[in-house]
Amino acid sequence: MKRVHFRMLCSVLCSLGIFCLMGARVQASPGEILATEDAPVQLSPGESIVQAQLAGQIITTDTSIVYKMLPVYATRRAADKNQYGNSNNGYGELKIPTQIIKTGGYYFLVDCYHDQVLYTQNLGCPLKEWKVLTNQAKQPHTIASDGTVYLVDDTENNRVLVFERVNGRFQNTQVFPEIGKRPHYIVYDGETDCFFTWSSLTGDMYVMKREPVSNTVYISEIRHINELSGIYVRSFTIAGDTIIFPSGNNCYVTVADKNTLEVLARYPVTEEISGMAQICPIGNYYYITVSTDLNYNQNSATIIRTSDLTGLAYGQYEDIYHLFQTEGTPYYISGIDGMYYMTNHRSKKGVWRFAVEDDRVKNVGAVY
Repeated sequence: MKRVHFRMLCSVLCSLGIFCLMGARVQASPGEILATEDAPVQLSPGESIVQAQLAGQIITTDTSIVYKMLPVYATRRAADKNQYGNSNNGYGELKIPTQIIKTGGYYFLVDCYHDQVLYTQNLGCPLKEWKVLTNQAKQPHTIASDGTVYLVDDTENNRVLVFERVNGRFQNTQVFPEIGKRPHYIVYDGETDCFFTWSSLTGDMYVMKREPVSNTVYISEIRHINELSGIYVRSFTIAGDTIIFPSGNNCYVTVADKNTLEVLARYPVTEEISGMAQICPIGNYYYITVSTDLNYNQNSATIIRTSDLTGLAYGQYEDIYHLFQTEGTPYYISGIDGMYYMTNHRSKKGVWRFAVEDDRVKNVGAVY
């Protein structure tokens, strides 16, 4: 049952040395810095939670917490005014690709262990003809866009980088530091006009929006799902009014309310498929990529599908990895122009394409 709390935690905050600092702060306009009387300061997400506790609204359920806070704006970076394009990719092969998507008229490919995100308008061109969006992220996993700004999770640096097209190329114009622990998956949700950014080890979902005049991105809410704190959950899937979280090292799939992350259902799974990467609904099936077993053994990596998540506890699923005639670790799946694309680790064939018609997988082939 939801309970709305207005918490005044003055005594606790004073003991942390935060209360006096927060008292002097005022809300800034997009791109500006919040300031005290003594010096300008920038609110961190953690400090903004404190501010939400002091002045905002906190929604709790039996399984989750939502911090509705004053906006936490990304730190702005000065754009280079010189006109030139992004550089070409220098690698002839991929190293642990994690995601391929199409957004804003471009294809983007996250080349995780080369610490870079690539893009092109010509899918199928040689890898060295792809352009480098960034090589300043440490093991990024995903990218998402609303067509104006492009958000990349800088996983190992616990940051989110924001890119815009400025002076003929993509430039990193904004940054969010201190985004949980190993932010791992970002989705732009057109229905709410929000970016959902998942911290893979803390159970926190950072809800971000773009200010339409300045294009500055800000955090509007942090939603926390209690039982996933400390569990390695690699992704999530927005499905209507719910969010599906694949199993991590907890041996169950979690279905939560989209707006509050209140847990609605849990589906136990067997240990050999516990380390899931993603659950992707296609047709009448859930397509599930499995990265490891419960003990992080990648020899269990595969792709399975089921029409009923309940059956996962009893091994009731179809293993379809043989259709790809490869080995490695299937990872994230994305839909592009009526086809589906899947990245694949530990293999020279790192990107696969397939179609699904009448729940039959067909036209399977390697792209890279």
